[in-house]
Amino acid sequence: METLLKKFLLGLMVVSKEIIHMATSQEIGAFLTKLRNDAGLKQAALAKRLEWSGPLLSRIEGGGRAISDEELDIILRGIGTSQALSALTTLRRNWSLLDAPSLTDPDSDLLWRAEEVAREVHELAERPDVRQFFERRLVRYKEELIAAAHKVRDKSYRVALLGTIGVGKSTAICRAEGLEMPSDRGMPKAVLETGSGGITICEVHVRRGPSYGVIVEPCSEEEIRRQVSEFATFLLNPSQPDEDGGGVDGGSPGISREVERAIRNMAEFKRRRAERKPDGAVSPAWDEARELAGQHKEVKDLSVEILARMALHRRDRRDIWYSDTSGQPALEWLQGMFEQINNGRHPEFGLPKRIELVIPLPILGENDIEVTLVDTQGIDDIAERADLEQHFDDSHTIAILCTVFNEAPATAVRQLLIRAKEGGVRTLKSHAAILVLPRPGDALAMKDNGVPVHSAEEGYDVKAEEVSLKLHPLGLDGLPIQFFNAAEEVPGILRHFLLQRIRAVQDEHRRELSEIIEGAEALLINYEKEQSREVMRVVARQLTTWLSNNATLTPPINRRVRDSLARAIRSAHVQTIYASVIREGEWANLDYSHQLSHGARRVAAAMAEPRLRAFQEVAVNILNDPEFADAHDLVRQTVRALSSCFDALIRKTQLVGQSVYADEMRADAEFWRACYREWGRGRGYRERVAKRNEEWFDDTEHDDSDIRVIETIAAEWSAGVASVEALLEQN
Repeated sequence: METLLKKFLLGLMVVSKEIIHMATSQEIGAFLTKLRNDAGLKQAALAKRLEWSGPLLSRIEGGGRAISDEELDIILRGIGTSQALSALTTLRRNWSLLDAPSLTDPDSDLLWRAEEVAREVHELAERPDVRQFFERRLVRYKEELIAAAHKVRDKSYRVALLGTIGVGKSTAICRAEGLEMPSDRGMPKAVLETGSGGITICEVHVRRGPSYGVIVEPCSEEEIRRQVSEFATFLLNPSQPDEDGGGVDGGSPGISREVERAIRNMAEFKRRRAERKPDGAVSPAWDEARELAGQHKEVKDLSVEILARMALHRRDRRDIWYSDTSGQPALEWLQGMFEQINNGRHPEFGLPKRIELVIPLPILGENDIEVTLVDTQGIDDIAERADLEQHFDDSHTIAILCTVFNEAPATAVRQLLIRAKEGGVRTLKSHAAILVLPRPGDALAMKDNGVPVHSAEEGYDVKAEEVSLKLHPLGLDGLPIQFFNAAEEVPGILRHFLLQRIRAVQDEHRRELSEIIEGAEALLINYEKEQSREVMRVVARQLTTWLSNNATLTPPINRRVRDSLARAIRSAHVQTIYASVIREGEWANLDYSHQLSHGARRVAAAMAEPRLRAFQEVAVNILNDPEFADAHDLVRQTVRALSSCFDALIRKTQLVGQSVYADEMRADAEFWRACYREWGRGRGYRERVAKRNEEWFDDTEHDDSDIRVIETIAAEWSAGVASVEALLEQN
């Protein structure tokens, strides 16, 4: 047996050293470590079997020493598993069209199959005798294989938790990752600062790294100056608007409480709240920031004083790492450091734009993939924010929509889902999920047809039915739903659910690549078959007829680009509207550019998505007919091609909608001055600004912008249809 094994390995060793060592020493070391661990061997036991020193094997596995082919042969023979025996086959693969995956990639064989098929497709397409019909399809297959393989190869995934402030996103993340410390209050203390909401100043990412640490992406100096200017405005004019907007004294929207807190701490402003003494007397409140404001009449002068106190020139640090010499346990150090940076109390860090918490452990316990947990800023007004909605468009991001139990699915969650559907997002069922975060007792308070439930699990089932019913009108009643009571349930429940959602996305990417591979293989097999060609001609005529009849889109009757912005303004808090107005529409909570780009997407989806669905239905009918089996790969390829054209149309329209309006609007200084003057005129501020917006859009100078958007949509759809028709041409 040993002789046969040796011959097998020696046969594999004919591969050149150059090809084997295309992988780095670190990659080969990690690969060997995985093979050894899979074999159940300790490092010392393998070293003894090989008659090597333990330190030598340790350096090889750690990537600190290059390895020769002969040494690799010895190690693989020593491990002795079937995986080890086939390892050199993996190592000898010479990737030319696709990027080589890591040696430990579990999808390596699938990707290699894609590489081999891509080569065959490429070689056939390069032959001079290939007819144009096949050449176009072969070129398309090559492009599809490369794009789909990239999705499978990329093992970096983001799990973004979205929801209202105080819903429990930070607590859930810390529970899932064990980022907790003992507390005398019963519940463990989370590393991420938690509270009733309005705690975290920016988006927080939790990811794996070499050690415990914090990395900060700071706000730019210009962003900080603007925030300080708005804080100064608030100090000089602290009166607030009435409940309908537009304070009688001019008012000021102030700034977010998180930013205000950080600026106060960075400037070291002290304050004391009013306090009632035992004798009944009340000590007055005192605020050093307001005291400073009393010494200045102009916003600019006060801003300069505040910036000077913040000492931004000393706040240039970007990262900090845990050391054993700190005298603190790692998680305690991490929690303290995050709290200081998040609240502006660390003297070396500026105002954070994004904070990364780095831990030396695999996120969700997974070594095969790289996971980042994203704790988004909570929704405290309108949900339609660019920083939230961007997550729906990323192929490697899973959007986890968090909601409290009694409101599930919360209004903000439904708004985000509605907007995603209206904006042409087609991946919600694979890339989104509902996470319900009940408090103790919530589930047991449920009733099923008026009868109290007997267990939390039964309460979850009843609530899940309610959630599904509410999502049914959106066509999303099949959206995955998970319940997690952070106070009473084990964190493994949440980890398992999040991993399931990542696996679902991975499976979708693998399915897509496998379908493309199988289609390309079918084309290669049927290339010489005249009978198959005849079937393809028949199917191509059917599909071409449909495409020709649907190449022109009809403009929507009741949808305009401005509608998303108008709806956002009418639902936003007056302070949010005013904050956007004084920034000329550039405010994260009400961003004119984002709302207009979504409005354009919404128009595009209304025009083109029904046609895409109709084409898919035609395709399904053909795929269900066994008579056309030889043309099924052609049908699937055209569906993918038109779907890809639709996605590209949505992306381009989004950019066009943003540019044709937002650029003009931002440059119209008089428009913003007019909106600004509406503040302080009493009740009805929201309606007055909404009217100003409508008047601006109705102005004859801007009334052709919708036409330009619709023309772009029509042109992109027509071009997409033409590209699909080209795949079907039988010349």
